[in-house]
Amino acid sequence: MKTSEASYEYLKSLTSHMTDNLVALSCKNDFKNIAQQPDILLLVSCLLERLRGVASASEPRIQKAIYEMGFTVMNPILIFLEAYKHESVVVYLLLKFVVDWVDGQIIYLEARETAAAVDFCTRLLRLYSSHNIGKISVSLSNSLRIEADTERYKDLRALLQLLANLCSKDLVDFASEPLEAYGVSISQVVFMGLHIVTPLITLEHAEIPQTLSQLFLTTITHAGETLDFGLHHQDGEVVDLCLRALKALASYHYKEKGIGKVGLGSHATSYKDPGGKVQEGVLGRFLRSLLHLLLFEDYCNDLVSSAADALFPLILCEQSVYQNLVNELLERQAYQMFRLRLTNALQSLTNSNNLSTTLDRVNFQRFRKNLHSFLIEVRGFLRTI
Repeated sequence: MKTSEASYEYLKSLTSHMTDNLVALSCKNDFKNIAQQPDILLLVSCLLERLRGVASASEPRIQKAIYEMGFTVMNPILIFLEAYKHESVVVYLLLKFVVDWVDGQIIYLEARETAAAVDFCTRLLRLYSSHNIGKISVSLSNSLRIEADTERYKDLRALLQLLANLCSKDLVDFASEPLEAYGVSISQVVFMGLHIVTPLITLEHAEIPQTLSQLFLTTITHAGETLDFGLHHQDGEVVDLCLRALKALASYHYKEKGIGKVGLGSHATSYKDPGGKVQEGVLGRFLRSLLHLLLFEDYCNDLVSSAADALFPLILCEQSVYQNLVNELLERQAYQMFRLRLTNALQSLTNSNNLSTTLDRVNFQRFRKNLHSFLIEVRGFLRTI
């Protein structure tokens, strides 16, 4: 198709009969009575598979048509989820269609459209949870015992993927107006979704580490991307909240590792990949990003205290990365005088005021003073040479 208008009309003509059939079927007064009939089950399943294929092909030229397609079947999907709550195959098709549709649409939607999509996803999560709370259990289902591990909890993985897709709206958003104008907060919706989904995770999930690993990795990845983006935000309040989150993450990891626990996991700090090469961990990247912000970028001075509270545990967690960053800074100084000033300032940053490696209130206060003095000493010439 040469134009967006032609693409839109083509896709509408291609999908309208499918959406019309689903809407008409869901509106039948006797639908609950006929829903289990083999021909109706097959019809619903086939139509959902086709619509999922269309949703997976989303791109800017046809985005509007695919959004309207999904919007048309929102209520029918909830009706089908209620009617087929005991038909695992149909339920999974419903969830995967929603996952793929949200994945392809969410970053392009305007605020009003996003509000409608978020409201629909919230209703779907609550409805699914009401049907399945306490039922996803190896001990309660013979069929789950004989399925492959990766298939046992595919519904749950689909729900987690749906929440992850919603997260992407906070990272990439082409909307012309803010979501807040419609009372929508993606972060609040995602946390509410986790609150709904979490009760579905039973102790038996420990038998399938892939599920919990996926949950953790998805959460920590999106949290990391969001915090890194937030550190360079124009709004000082956003930056301050991100710094507080970094302080909490790094402090937790440092304290947990100190008592022999895993903390945030093996990839939180530097680790060796299968080839034996040392890779920088999540906290190391935050340390690098925060130091660059403090030394070379513009920010409000009121944020220095919060930055110090985040930087202190990051340095303790990633001392080798910090030393590498120090060496990089020193190597870039062409003048001996500036190099000497920087060396002395860096030593004072981590050694002055009887600073120790204990994360308590006294040491946080000491490091704040050290960082203020350090920035006064070096920030001026580092930004000009």
